[in-house]
Amino acid sequence: MTLRRSSAWLTAAWLALAGCSVGPTGARPKATPSPSGVPRPSPSPSPSGYLEFPAAGPGDLAAASTGTVWFTGREANYVGRINASGERVLFTTPDPAARRGGVVVGPDGAIWFSELVGGRIGRLDPHGGFTMFPLPRPASVANLAVGPDGNLWFCESETNLVGRITPAGAVTEFPVPTRAADTRYIANGPDGALWFAEHGGNRIGRVTTAGQITEYPLPAAGSGPVGIALGGDGNLWFTERDGNRVGRITPAGEVVEYPLPTAAGAPYAIAAAPDGSLWFTESAPDANRVARIAATGEITEYGAPSPGAGLAGVAVAPDGAVWFAESAAGQIARLAPPPG
Repeated sequence: MTLRRSSAWLTAAWLALAGCSVGPTGARPKATPSPSGVPRPSPSPSPSGYLEFPAAGPGDLAAASTGTVWFTGREANYVGRINASGERVLFTTPDPAARRGGVVVGPDGAIWFSELVGGRIGRLDPHGGFTMFPLPRPASVANLAVGPDGNLWFCESETNLVGRITPAGAVTEFPVPTRAADTRYIANGPDGALWFAEHGGNRIGRVTTAGQITEYPLPAAGSGPVGIALGGDGNLWFTERDGNRVGRITPAGEVVEYPLPTAAGAPYAIAAAPDGSLWFTESAPDANRVARIAATGEITEYGAPSPGAGLAGVAVAPDGAVWFAESAAGQIARLAPPPG
């Protein structure tokens, strides 16, 4: 997709969308067509208060400080953005077969994303151009996070590594001690380190910015952690997809687990909300829910608007609106923020 705007206007508009502070940006852009040029349908409200917006095979999501939400096309060839009004813009990625994974707003204001197939980290710049950074070896890159050191950190699920990439593209990899750990999501901790979920290793890992890794086994075998996020209480919260629980781990490594009300919900991605709660998706087709967990461990579940939606990534915007990917249904859903 080509956006025909002046360089100055494009850079200012991009920085505003990515969550950076800029001056006046001029007229509001009208770019919302699909790659084929067909206008997108209007959002359809559901009886439960959701809005859904068409998006082919969405995967992961990331909310910028302005309220814009970025998302990847896991089964489609794009990185996209959407605002609270449902206006969407898609940017076609270089490799149609790569399958996009995680997405994050980078320390440089660009949008960074991973490839599940292809072994590369991608950067989408303010002019809509892509730069792809190949890893030293073929890898499936799951998800990313911005570290306290100003670099991007990521998980390599099949090669048993955690990696770091500088904004200039220099890559360093660190081996995970547990074999077949199958690292998934990664998040900043309150202690200047990054924490990650080991789905295969049944552990939560901690990596310092120097690359030193410590692992914490979970109490029950076969818990299968996937998502992880820093909560407002200063602890790390994570999903146990196979154990059907949400867990909390303190910076000292103490774990508490909370079972889901719905059996076999397969909790997947998790994100922190401004009110101190966290929201997560339940990816099992029969569960098909998005849920909120309070810092006390109380869980409230909400049925997704589309049946068998195949819930994936989740992000909470600064206004408290909850956005999540309905991968199988081909929708991005928005749950309005709570009143007050």
